[in-house]
Amino acid sequence: MPAALDPHAADADIGRSDRTLVALAATRVPPRLRPRFAPLLRRGDLAVLHGLAEGLRFPVVAVPPGHPHTRLLLLGDLEAPVQEALRRSVTPGSVVYDIGANIGFFSALAGRLTGPTGRVVGFEPVPRIADLARAAIARNGLAGHVEIRTQAVAATAGTAALHVVGEASWSHLASRGRHPDTVATIDVEVVTLDALLQDGTPPPDVVKLDVEGAEVEALRGATALLRDHRPVLVVELHDTNDEVADLLEDAGYRLENLDGPEPVRQAGAVRLLARPSRGGV
Repeated sequence: MPAALDPHAADADIGRSDRTLVALAATRVPPRLRPRFAPLLRRGDLAVLHGLAEGLRFPVVAVPPGHPHTRLLLLGDLEAPVQEALRRSVTPGSVVYDIGANIGFFSALAGRLTGPTGRVVGFEPVPRIADLARAAIARNGLAGHVEIRTQAVAATAGTAALHVVGEASWSHLASRGRHPDTVATIDVEVVTLDALLQDGTPPPDVVKLDVEGAEVEALRGATALLRDHRPVLVVELHDTNDEVADLLEDAGYRLENLDGPEPVRQAGAVRLLARPSRGGV
């Protein structure tokens, strides 16, 4: 093994590409051996190696080797159908809302696709995770047109309880019930998509929505947005297929299952792409 990649080496300055290779190697070893890689993974950034997000950088603390998504992220394969939907839908100058931004992967990718003439607004209600997303945006030189707001999106604005889960990407509003791995419950600010239109936030051309089962609540707060601005939507479903399909079809949208040929209503936990039908409702 080259000295720079030796997990026994001192916490020295290694290049970002080498650190990324170390992190990839650490995802393939048993959990009991991962601490041996810790000296090289205490600080710095990791970079996506391939694909649409190639070169995007994330703080090493945001993508620990033990996380199930780390390898996919570093290889550029994280939620590939969503990446492809954004590639098809986002153009230079677009406005994108990333609802459920997590560590900022899709906010950063959208910021790359919109370019500096566009705008991306990410919403991540867990403060610690929102801070990681902001760090990623800054590291990628995107802070001029990408922002992360520490807010949840639902049907009614105000304050709500949020269950923070050990796997932070599963955190969700308490209205969805308590996850067995909940580690804390916090109060978070909640906004509606319709209310954003009144506060100076530009209406989106594209909305990516991944809110762990609260997608119906978020869409119920977007009646005027869907009626008047007709954004493209990329939505992850969590046993909400019929409710989301009813809501979007009633609003005049055509639905595409991004994960397979099955109709959205029968497809289970999939991602969908919703585009306005010609002629509207």
